[in-house]
Amino acid sequence: MISNPTILFATILWIFFIPKAIILFYRFVKNSKRFIEKDLIRVPNDPQIIFQITTRSATKTAVVKRGIDSITESCNKIKYYKYEIMVVTEDYNDIDTLNSSLCRVVCVSKKFKPNAIKKARALQYAVEFRRKINQHSSDYWIFHMDDESYVVRQTILSLLKFIREKKGVAGEGPIFYPLKFDVANRITALAESPRSFGCFECVTHMNNPPPIHMHGSNLLVRSDVEDIIGWEFGPILAEDQRFGYEIYKKYGKNSMGWHGGVLLEQPPLNIKDHFMQRRRWIIGNLQNIENFSKLFKLRLIYRCTSFFLSFISGLISLILTFYVNIPKVSSIFSFINFDWTYHMGFDISVWIDRLTHLSNSSNDLFKPLTDIQVFDSSLGLVLLFSSIIWLMSYQIGLFLNLRYTKISFIRRILLHIQTLIFCPFIGLIESFPGFYSVIEYYFSKAFRKNNLKFLDFYVVKK
Repeated sequence: MISNPTILFATILWIFFIPKAIILFYRFVKNSKRFIEKDLIRVPNDPQIIFQITTRSATKTAVVKRGIDSITESCNKIKYYKYEIMVVTEDYNDIDTLNSSLCRVVCVSKKFKPNAIKKARALQYAVEFRRKINQHSSDYWIFHMDDESYVVRQTILSLLKFIREKKGVAGEGPIFYPLKFDVANRITALAESPRSFGCFECVTHMNNPPPIHMHGSNLLVRSDVEDIIGWEFGPILAEDQRFGYEIYKKYGKNSMGWHGGVLLEQPPLNIKDHFMQRRRWIIGNLQNIENFSKLFKLRLIYRCTSFFLSFISGLISLILTFYVNIPKVSSIFSFINFDWTYHMGFDISVWIDRLTHLSNSSNDLFKPLTDIQVFDSSLGLVLLFSSIIWLMSYQIGLFLNLRYTKISFIRRILLHIQTLIFCPFIGLIESFPGFYSVIEYYFSKAFRKNNLKFLDFYVVKK
């Protein structure tokens, strides 16, 4: 029986995340073999793929050219030429900027006012543009990319295989974040690790729709399907999630799949961009809740609740960790005494005695100083499992991101060690946007009469 109210509250929070940890581990094990598509061979089926890069401005975002070059280089390597690159932009200067690039520049008209905002508005414009030039049939496939997206040879082969084997009308693959890893803030770069690990869960979502989460990039969809579904979902910020749900409603359980093609992207370059990016995703999830079926709504409510509680749980865990362990660590080093003349006294026998005492009573490390037993053994093991899965998500995700960088082996090891040591602090920074955004969203709905300030556009630096 837990009598300490703080520990009781923390325990309830930790128990809340146990189902998520079990599911994550199960899907990691189950989906590991098909996570990244392998055994790829070049079969000349050659469907027509339109690689669509949606951007605010290629003139102000130089990485768009990098993405264009990655497409042409990868397609040339496998001798696939039946493709087109389409850059959908709101900046008319991009016509001149991309004049020398092998792409079609589609500028979104300022007069275009669909029932969509932000990126969804540009996506809808592209749908209607393709309709005008007769590229909205089942003969065409659209591969969606963001400004910074970068494809490799494996990506193209995976897309061709997915289309050839008719695995669905829409598919996704894993996204990793190695680009500009050294340029980005170290915390934001390491904080991308759980996102890569989370793609193991996306395999199940795409093979068993509707997906509770769907990336807006690394998304392959048949052109006629996108033309029918469209992107006019009103003033929402998570249009990709809603798009996936609408495909499921229209085309059923066999409509989606996992193409397994890798897409490389980059982490937010600073803390503010990291916060604003997560804030947009979470508010988008909250906006979508009312538009789904009851069962899907419950799944999404659990997801959004976990966004909110993650920060609280992490903060309490960190405070308890300091409360339990700092006095013990300080007691080990209390054999060092300083005086005002800068002389230091050292009693090695006291130090050895204290270290020996701690090693002989290791269970004491897991009790508060008041000697209250925090957990019984069975509950403690379950909570330990959740903690291990959480740490594993950072380590495996970081490994996946670093394998596509040119960082040396020694530096990679150091980054893994840094992540392990600073994981509790990185976790707080990763989870705070969810905590803040849930409060902001419901406060705005209650007191601002849906005059939602969060619909203001924030451009993340690339």
